[in-house]
Amino acid sequence: MKLPFLILLLAGLTLIASGQSPTVNDEFDDDRYGWWTGESNGGSQRIENGKLQLNSPAGGWASSINVYVDVNEDFRLAANITQTGGVSNKGFGLMWGYNKALNSYNYLVIASTGYYFIGSTNKATNNLKPKKGWVQSSVVNPLGKANQIAVEQTAGVLHFIINGTEVDQYPAFPWDGTAIGIINYDQMNLEIDHYRFSQPGVVINLPPKLTTGLVKVNLGPGVNTPVNDVMPRISADGKLLYFTRQYYAGNLGGIEDAEDYYSSTWDGSKWSDAINLGEPFNTKTTDNISSISTDNNTIIFVDATQFWKRTRSLLGWNAPELLGITYRNEAKHFESYLSSDGKAMLFTTKNSSNLYYDTAREERDIYVSLQNDDGQWEDPINLGPTVNTRFDEVSPFLAADGKTLYFSSHGHPGYGSADIFMTRRTGPGWTEWTKPVNLGPEINSYSFDAYYVLPASGEIALMVTDKDGYGKTDIVSIRLPKEIKPDPVVLVRGRTLDAKNQKPISADIIIENLSTNKNVGEAISDPATGEYKITLPYGANYGFHAAAPGHLSVSENLDLTEVKSFVELSKDLYLSPIEVGERIKLNNVFFEQAKAILKQESYAELDRLVDIMKENPSMEIELGGYTDNQGNSVRLILLSQDRISTVKKYMTDKGIAPRRIAGKGYGPANPIAPNDTEDDRRLNRRVEFKITKK
Repeated sequence: MKLPFLILLLAGLTLIASGQSPTVNDEFDDDRYGWWTGESNGGSQRIENGKLQLNSPAGGWASSINVYVDVNEDFRLAANITQTGGVSNKGFGLMWGYNKALNSYNYLVIASTGYYFIGSTNKATNNLKPKKGWVQSSVVNPLGKANQIAVEQTAGVLHFIINGTEVDQYPAFPWDGTAIGIINYDQMNLEIDHYRFSQPGVVINLPPKLTTGLVKVNLGPGVNTPVNDVMPRISADGKLLYFTRQYYAGNLGGIEDAEDYYSSTWDGSKWSDAINLGEPFNTKTTDNISSISTDNNTIIFVDATQFWKRTRSLLGWNAPELLGITYRNEAKHFESYLSSDGKAMLFTTKNSSNLYYDTAREERDIYVSLQNDDGQWEDPINLGPTVNTRFDEVSPFLAADGKTLYFSSHGHPGYGSADIFMTRRTGPGWTEWTKPVNLGPEINSYSFDAYYVLPASGEIALMVTDKDGYGKTDIVSIRLPKEIKPDPVVLVRGRTLDAKNQKPISADIIIENLSTNKNVGEAISDPATGEYKITLPYGANYGFHAAAPGHLSVSENLDLTEVKSFVELSKDLYLSPIEVGERIKLNNVFFEQAKAILKQESYAELDRLVDIMKENPSMEIELGGYTDNQGNSVRLILLSQDRISTVKKYMTDKGIAPRRIAGKGYGPANPIAPNDTEDDRRLNRRVEFKITKK
């Protein structure tokens, strides 16, 4: 018989403190497991007096919750069910392995007239499906008396137990889905109690010594509404939030509009009332914003097979540009995230490259596409079996440290239908990860938990949950313990300014690892204000500078080789017009101690100067070398001259004509800081250049 199903999407598990195994143990004292309650099609379901009261209409129905299941492990499913009224010669009992899309489930049902039936609608069980039909049995209790019904799988064999007596056994049935529940086939009144599910062989991988007492804080009515508020994206400084509202009256297309994007700002105590971003970001249909860059000046969109980007301009937002990442997706949904450095795009998709590809299931894997040194995006890479499972992986988020990945999964052991996990990249590649850890029962609920994001500080996280909120799904925040924080980073913010008039100038910000001479990140400044933000992970010595047509930039240097705590720094970046007489300090030119030997960290800075001179073939410069005042002044002058000769040779070896480069060593002359401290003396040890011909 084909049944009309009530699809109940909420789920839950409680933690067994000793074994840390996912276990349902429902006494129906409350609705912690998310059973559907309400009225539908002439029937009703409610939790009352410590029982699930099910009053089904003619034809019956099924009530289900989604749980984590390892389909390869044994399990036990049991409940006490009493029929108190209704049709007595039709079946009621336990259901497991339910998949809505396939209308597939396994079941053990009894009839109050003294019969039981074992069956499965799973196509893969054709050879296993019991042929006995209804079987009469004296162990089944009549109308008005409780029946203890259990299905127990041991060593791959299903044991079917009614009131303590094993009535049959079969080889294990496949699980097409992970829902479990109660099923019945006609109008009847049922009371369900002591609902149990366990898999003792499954262990939830939790962080060691995970802090307790974590509290989820709803972002409030300015952000959350009665509809689904999902897909949060928070700025690096934690003060600007983007998110979507689905089928909301305030969307451009009204309640028929699948989603619009909104923004809200943090004023220090609360989130402001959200504002619809309007056109061109929102339309009257579905709007697919993928990611927002760290600097808030680039927004990534996605369509059926491509990524697009819009960049901010003085007049608003530029027309969409094709990003160059191509993918195939057979799933209904799609999520993605652009890394803080703008060099990696993580996304979820279903296609034949998935590790456990199955046309019948909504099973997505997480992939990454990387931008190469030429600015082109490479073919997507599957993150591998440590991250991806045979079930759905969704909502990837890569922290600002570039290696800590948070994602939601239906396939790793957890508490509910989808739990949030953390894993760290263990090498330079993208397929080697630590074993994902579940973020624990105070972050992951008995329900749906996903869309986990963090600002650069890593102090708090935002996430989406469908428990105890204003509507279907709400955005909440939670303060993080150190066990589940990403590695600390440095947030650098400032403005790009014209060095002559101090006015904002629109510029690209380029970040380089000075040890490897590689571009490791890019950003753009706000065209109107010149404001920019970048995040830099610890573990490298960085150079960064602004670039704008017709201008020269003073580079900045941050040595972050020693890991410390999260820090916010303010650094304005200055650009000088290419004019005769302009003098620029080369902050990222370094020499070995007391020698005229260039360090490798200098190459990126000098290569940039070489490129500028090639782009301006008539330009000529004069190099100036300076030292501190520690030592004999004659020797210091000679050392500075030797260093200038070294720089000149490096540039001529790169193709710049010697006649275009003059140079002089000034030794300790013309200090730009007192020579009282080592930090000041470091400022005085420098190389500059002056434009002598444009």
